[in-house]
Amino acid sequence: MDMTTQDWLARAQQIAEPVSFELPWGSLRGLRWGKADVQPQIALHGWLDNAHSFLPIAAEFMRSGAHNDHSFMALEWAGHGHSDHRPAGNHYYFIDYVYDLWELLEQQQWQQCNILAHSMGAFVANMLAGIDPDKVANLYAVEAFGLLAAPPERTAADLLKGFRSRHDYRNKSRPDYPEFERAVAARTAAGDFSKELAELLVTRGSAQNQSGSWRFRADGRVRVESPFRLTPEQIANVLEQIKCPFKLIRGANGFNHVDEHLQLWQAAVPQLEVEVMEGGHHVHMEQPAAMWQSYETFVKLAKTI
Repeated sequence: MDMTTQDWLARAQQIAEPVSFELPWGSLRGLRWGKADVQPQIALHGWLDNAHSFLPIAAEFMRSGAHNDHSFMALEWAGHGHSDHRPAGNHYYFIDYVYDLWELLEQQQWQQCNILAHSMGAFVANMLAGIDPDKVANLYAVEAFGLLAAPPERTAADLLKGFRSRHDYRNKSRPDYPEFERAVAARTAAGDFSKELAELLVTRGSAQNQSGSWRFRADGRVRVESPFRLTPEQIANVLEQIKCPFKLIRGANGFNHVDEHLQLWQAAVPQLEVEVMEGGHHVHMEQPAAMWQSYETFVKLAKTI
């Protein structure tokens, strides 16, 4: 009997192989599918998500048969999913996510990587591709391009806002949910997707404590406001260095800032392709079959898979 989409999704969840990489400050973790002895296709999730953000695409990776020859790895950022939280006294500066990815690729001696990245993960990936172009062979970004920027005249105000956010974090308590379903409902309300997709994220992104209630795994410090951002001109300088093929997927009902960023910086990346798919900010979870086909075609055209 032919397997349904739900069958493939359950299969992908069942056979996902945990991976862990030691960095100087702690461990980055994630999930891998397919062959373990080849350089993986690297998937990078968004802010407050986790490796299950790519579970629907991993199911399509398997359904396509690509797992027989290739590897697909969904990495989790510091403070997200099952990765370690940064040590006490440290914070989550954006550029440190970029450094962690760069350091991991250096450690594993991975060059010319294919990267599929969503939201914050795509911000990280396009910065990496500009900083060290040899690291990235093909970049497939979903619902993010460039970076969140700030003009120089906002510097003082943003620093103070960041300091206050860091100070206030210490007095905030993290919510507990008496039932798993309550945690799913909270994630559904905060997102733009179905309860079923929220449940995938919460399954990996939450843990039950000794009292029986549920709490999200993400480090609360991830929510602290950034005290500074790069200027549009600085971001343009990085984007101009990107040499690899670059495709951007926009959700038809996704975030407005994607269009705003294209207006700012598309000219800096002349090879950029833009495609619109039906869906919201998490279009990669909503349209996994179409997205895997699009991604696979994109990297095959570049003759790297």
